[in-house]
Amino acid sequence: MRAHILPILLLTLAIDATSTSAYCQKTKPKKAKSTNNHATTNTVKDSTITDSTTAVFEDSIIDRAVRENKAVGPVMLKDPKRNLPSKLWYGHTFSDSYVKKPSITMDSIPDEISITLIKDYADFCFPMKNVITSPYGWRDRWNRPHRGVDIALNTGDPVRSIFPGMVRIAKSFGGYGILVVIRHYNGLETVYGHLSRLNVKQMQVVKAGDIIGFGGSTGHSTGPHLHFEVRFQYEPFDPEWILDFKTYTLRTRKLYLNKTYFGITKPLNKNNIAYKADKSIHKERELGPTGKTTKKKQEFYVTKRGDTWEKVAKKHKVSETQLKSMNPGISGKLPVGEEIRVH
Repeated sequence: MRAHILPILLLTLAIDATSTSAYCQKTKPKKAKSTNNHATTNTVKDSTITDSTTAVFEDSIIDRAVRENKAVGPVMLKDPKRNLPSKLWYGHTFSDSYVKKPSITMDSIPDEISITLIKDYADFCFPMKNVITSPYGWRDRWNRPHRGVDIALNTGDPVRSIFPGMVRIAKSFGGYGILVVIRHYNGLETVYGHLSRLNVKQMQVVKAGDIIGFGGSTGHSTGPHLHFEVRFQYEPFDPEWILDFKTYTLRTRKLYLNKTYFGITKPLNKNNIAYKADKSIHKERELGPTGKTTKKKQEFYVTKRGDTWEKVAKKHKVSETQLKSMNPGISGKLPVGEEIRVH
């Protein structure tokens, strides 16, 4: 290949073909073959570079390759430093040497921030549909914090990516055992610990519902389960702020993340713990069958010579009364060249 041509995609090992339809909301299963599930890491050290104005984010290229059935395996980025997810929050740092970055402090986290988790239901998948065996918070038995939730599973059960993103860690990692950490485009990172084996590599682009590994009991584990964490700016918060483990759905499309959600301390009053999810997140508008909001967008029309309330109403399929109620500032005949609301 000539030196002036920039390679965009590297298609390598095939992904497990297990259907995601039972786990994900409106996620279509993809046909693929399964080969080697044991992934190796390719550490990218933290660095700061000048972002090129000509850099093309590769989501559209990846989607086109999938539509044209050219993607037969995992999609890897050849120039990841220019195409990392959530560069607004993380810059060009993308290392597999830590889960929490040591230099990051709570001072760097905003007091409150609004995070759009998904744009439509095709961008979400429950990581493992089963009961929580150990919640987020302080563990009296071990006298230490538990920074995620433990979800029951059997060894070998598939574990899936909750949102689209890129794999930051995929290797054995201390007490986590075999670990996968994924950075998502919405600003969050998710952590999947105690796996028995991997199905992804570092720098691999994943979609919601892709199998990233298989359940197990590696690391500091008392039995098979998935240790699952959700982090923002490397700091964990209760996954139940966004996940409903009774209905296996996403509790909200937009998370209002408050700084009080971070930091686990030994509680003095167990009935009032600020960092525990209180199930009071504001619900978004319900989605229609296409994944779009059911509320119509406002539409406007510029009046022309000869237009009347009756003609404009009939043209835009609304009643004359509705049309007038949407334009209370206009009385009498319609003026020519006036922008009026029609929906």
